[in-house]
Amino acid sequence: MNDRMRIRVLLLRVLVLSLLATLGARLWVLQVLDGDHYRRVAETNRVREVVTPATRGMILDDRGQPLVRNRTSLVISVNRSATDRQDDQGRAVLARLAGVIGTPADELTRRIRFCTATVKPPCWNGSPYQPVPVAKDVSPQQALAVIEHPDRFPGVSADLQAVREYPHGSLAAHELGYLAPVTQDQLDKQGDEKGYHLNSLIGVAGLENTYDDELRGADGVERLEVDRFGRVAGTASTTAPVSGDHLVLNLDLGVQQATEQALQDTINQLGGGNRTASAVVLDVRTGGVVAMASLPSYNPSVFVGGVSEQDYRALSDPANGIPLLSRAYQGSGAAGSTFKVISTAVAMQNLGAKGDQHFDCAPTLQIGDQVFHNFDGESAGPITLHQALVISCDVIFDQFAYDSWLADGGLRNGRGPYAPPKEYFVRMAEAMGFGKATGLDLPGEVKGSVVDRAGARTIWEELKDSYCRRAKNGYPEESDPAKAERFRKYAAEACVDGYLYNAGAATQFAIGQGQYLSLSPLQLATAYAAIANGGTLWKPSLAKAAVAPDGRVVRTFQPRKAGTLPVSPENLAYIRAGLRGVTSEAGGTATGVFGDWPSNIVPIAAKTGTAEVEGKGDTSWFASFAPADDPRFAVVVTIPDSGTGAEYAAPVAKRIYQAIYGVGQPAAMPGGKAPTTLPKINRDGTIAATSASDPFASVGTVVATPASAPGPGPVAGPSAGAPLAVLPALSTTADSVRAGPTVTIGATRPAARHPPPGSAGKPAAVGVLTSAASRAPPAGLARP
Repeated sequence: MNDRMRIRVLLLRVLVLSLLATLGARLWVLQVLDGDHYRRVAETNRVREVVTPATRGMILDDRGQPLVRNRTSLVISVNRSATDRQDDQGRAVLARLAGVIGTPADELTRRIRFCTATVKPPCWNGSPYQPVPVAKDVSPQQALAVIEHPDRFPGVSADLQAVREYPHGSLAAHELGYLAPVTQDQLDKQGDEKGYHLNSLIGVAGLENTYDDELRGADGVERLEVDRFGRVAGTASTTAPVSGDHLVLNLDLGVQQATEQALQDTINQLGGGNRTASAVVLDVRTGGVVAMASLPSYNPSVFVGGVSEQDYRALSDPANGIPLLSRAYQGSGAAGSTFKVISTAVAMQNLGAKGDQHFDCAPTLQIGDQVFHNFDGESAGPITLHQALVISCDVIFDQFAYDSWLADGGLRNGRGPYAPPKEYFVRMAEAMGFGKATGLDLPGEVKGSVVDRAGARTIWEELKDSYCRRAKNGYPEESDPAKAERFRKYAAEACVDGYLYNAGAATQFAIGQGQYLSLSPLQLATAYAAIANGGTLWKPSLAKAAVAPDGRVVRTFQPRKAGTLPVSPENLAYIRAGLRGVTSEAGGTATGVFGDWPSNIVPIAAKTGTAEVEGKGDTSWFASFAPADDPRFAVVVTIPDSGTGAEYAAPVAKRIYQAIYGVGQPAAMPGGKAPTTLPKINRDGTIAATSASDPFASVGTVVATPASAPGPGPVAGPSAGAPLAVLPALSTTADSVRAGPTVTIGATRPAARHPPPGSAGKPAAVGVLTSAASRAPPAGLARP
């Protein structure tokens, strides 16, 4: 053997020894160092899990009446682990089963196949060892045909299962929400933390989503031992399911029903179709949501067992009014004259206005080349702020806003430097909770918008290119040539100096109009509730408590404070007195509706509002609270594309108050108060009946005489046991004001120019006003 061969043999030996050493080291790692890990993996490989879903907790109203519950359903299921071992893979069994339940055998085969990337529903997305439900709500005769003949139906079972039920149909659907199968992404991200399984149902909307952890409970898991062929050889362990907790709400079934019915009747009166409407009822002392409604609505039962693509498209279609969208907290728009309480607070708190001071309610106010009008050009002459609220005078608040704009430097487009603008109206709106989410315990709440000078410039910088393109190309999609040209001129002006916060924008802001203010009915309700309770801004909440199936209180949801209004108690009292006059004093914009209301027993404080909308009818608003001298409830109603606030929204609010206090009908809130205790849930799951005395209950047919027109100041509260009755509701659309002079202010820049529809790519607010047309026209004014 020469030297070259020796070197080759040596290298070969070294290579062989290295390979042996590597294999030995790897074997030691697998069997010794990582032995426990792979032992557990091997155990897992031969164990399969079968999940028994936990019974989901009920959702109850404030008195324990079920809004969402579970019902039992006879379900026939096919166990693939049994049928697959049959000689024909269960085809004969499925054929016999098809004859029993009236479903084609091919359809049953599709239902029990396993879902994959290429196999789409109908298919089974759960464990291959879990019986696959193939028929729900079968008759007892069909179930017995399976149970009594196991020899003919091996691998097929019939048993009772819990199914989610909504006993009141579409009632409060947006608040309650619905369930859907867990997605693969949710399994990957939260499966271990939340205890999700392949066939878990979880809340994806409403309260079902927010309180999914409390409602869902813990699923039971049976761990089956299987052999190398996948056949079940035994049971490794069993964990029983744990039922979810029940959720008790602040929401009251009776008030919710009355609210939705009143809204629906008004929509029908307007001609039905895809019209929308919404309302909110809050407990002013806690922020508890007593009722919240949005129409059109939907029946959550459509999601039980999986919603079809056709149904989901219909629920999301703007042509149908987007039934899945709640206008109460997911839509926003201009609030019209209901915003004047904020402007009154600014005038008194920041601009030095006094309660006994008189201001000229002229029919018009000219700013530059633009003239702002009172409703129908009417006038009341010199009046106080109290009277300005009562009759809803625009010009007085226009003047305050214009003067404040001038004090902040006007356009601020000349030589500076300028002091930082105080922007009192914007800051007060923000303090009232506008421009940010209220903190409602539901997903998807909108923030609305409150735009100051800096915000206006930011928006312009984002949209300038779009304005300039529209200025050049116009609006070919607009069929009306005059309107298209008007939009083009707006865009041309905005292209050049749309960053300027001009006098018109500031003036419209103060009366609840314009492109710089947008709020939801819920936001307006929380603000009025704060004015009613003396200045505390509460976060609205639907949930009151979580209660275990055995009746044990697991958790209570305490009121959550969001802030304090920067308004003195004296000024808030003055505003409340003015709002009371809206429904009870001569010239009040809502006296026609509440003329027969027993104001001596339950006085109502309120403000009507009418927001103008480009290309559509006015949006009717009504914001209120009661009793005015000892507030308990705030009620806000809005109906787009309808008319004035007194004509449509106010009568709806009146019907809600009738239901709450039992005016001419049984009271939904006996004594005019929300329940102070939780409903009692017995250990067997039944709910004890609740009862309470009703001092407002009607006794015979008695008509309460309305109090004489009171001025600002306290009014006696209701007498215990005083009977109430209801008269036919009246309505009014105009103010009782007399003619007066015109006030002209020196020449200024043109007033606010509103970005025309489609001039920019920013998404439009959807809801109260359902399109980009939610902006008021440039020369428009809020009306009472």
